[in-house]
Amino acid sequence: MSFGTIASHSVVFLSVYVQLFLLVTFLEKRKQLNREQKTHERDIVLTSFPTVEVIVPAWNEGVTVHATVESLLDLDYPAEKLSVIIVDDGSTDNTWQEMLKYQGHPRVRIFQKENGGKHTAVNFGIDQSNAQFISCLDADSFVARDALKRIMHTFQVRPEVMAVAPSIIIYKPKTFIQVMQKVEYNMSLYIKKMLSFLNAIHVTPGPFSVFRREVFEKIGKFRKAHNTEDAEIAFRMQTNHMKIEHCHLAHVYTVAPDTVRKLFKQRLRWIYGFIQNVIDYRRVIFSKKYGNFSMFTIP
Repeated sequence: MSFGTIASHSVVFLSVYVQLFLLVTFLEKRKQLNREQKTHERDIVLTSFPTVEVIVPAWNEGVTVHATVESLLDLDYPAEKLSVIIVDDGSTDNTWQEMLKYQGHPRVRIFQKENGGKHTAVNFGIDQSNAQFISCLDADSFVARDALKRIMHTFQVRPEVMAVAPSIIIYKPKTFIQVMQKVEYNMSLYIKKMLSFLNAIHVTPGPFSVFRREVFEKIGKFRKAHNTEDAEIAFRMQTNHMKIEHCHLAHVYTVAPDTVRKLFKQRLRWIYGFIQNVIDYRRVIFSKKYGNFSMFTIP
């Protein structure tokens, strides 16, 4: 038998194994999913409303930043408990002019800094915040009105959870490339939920993942991490045994790359960043100490 045949058979076996493993997880957790779906059909009831601050890092997002902030201000959450920080990371377009529309707004603070990368903009916002929960929302994304309430409900019913990631959906796809990404993103929601059940999530996406403040106090803020800071902090949380949950009923909409070239650049960054983060955290691979994250997700 040739090496090529062995390699192809191995890939097929591993692919089938992974899908069957996730299917078994789904069958084991279907009752819990049904309960969550029933909750979706009625109003979410919170016993308390902790303070939440959402940081919006913006670099050349003049076209979308206004709609992003408006979606946050329209969230179904007490106004006095929710605030927004917008950080202009050295934009060269009209981003700052759009941000100035919120100057003096009682719930929005705006800042301008030299370009240093997304992680520096988010960390700058964290330094300005004293909220109990901190979130980040990319300036090309928009949140569903009930998204924050659903995420906070997850924290409420599971006090051990330290971060909650939402479901990301492609916003108004127009090109064929965007339509294909919409299908891909919808399929990935199933995988992310199954990894959540396995306590094996490897990324807390930039669009509206929410963290308890003590995450940053205990393990530090975001790092550049090969331009995939949202993956690295999830790796760091997993290695510090901090639980990450996926709230599949909290929806966030993001603008997808509309050309093959843009999509290629995005995915190259994602894949390169994932591989580099795995190399940085290679000590955890196949270590039972870190559970399914090291035994299943990374391999």
